[in-house]
Amino acid sequence: MKNLKLLIEQLETLTNKKILLEAMNFSNWSIPAVSQLKQEYQCEDVGKGNRFFKSEEIFLKACEEGKITTITNDMDSQIGYRSRTSSYEDLHDLISSYRSYPEFRNEKTLKAIYDGFKTNKPMDLPIVIQFKNGNKRVFSGNTRMDVAFQLGINPKVLLIKA
Repeated sequence: MKNLKLLIEQLETLTNKKILLEAMNFSNWSIPAVSQLKQEYQCEDVGKGNRFFKSEEIFLKACEEGKITTITNDMDSQIGYRSRTSSYEDLHDLISSYRSYPEFRNEKTLKAIYDGFKTNKPMDLPIVIQFKNGNKRVFSGNTRMDVAFQLGINPKVLLIKA
């Protein structure tokens, strides 16, 4: 019985390592489609009253000129408005407080993000704004960044200037 328990623990460890290795090989970041960028602008800039950009056109131009940047843990600590959750449960608790929950964000959509990283499905780049004073702030994709870090992946982002 003791040997069986040890064998099960070893199999679970191997399975977890396999999942982590698959996720660490994630390489399918993609630039969001213009329609998605427009939706992000309406939700994150207009809808939340942030007004980082004077118009949708200016936002789209900033995205076009943005740089794809890999974010390390040290760099992430310099980005404002990041939740930095450390588990699925913490992240689910966070998204359940969003106005878009459960219609657009819910347990199913959260699991899809985890599964997408594990199976290398296309994943829209999160967007991070860099202001003139050098400060940075996540604009969209906080959840994707959290999941990536939880899985041992340094996320790539579209770094844009405000």
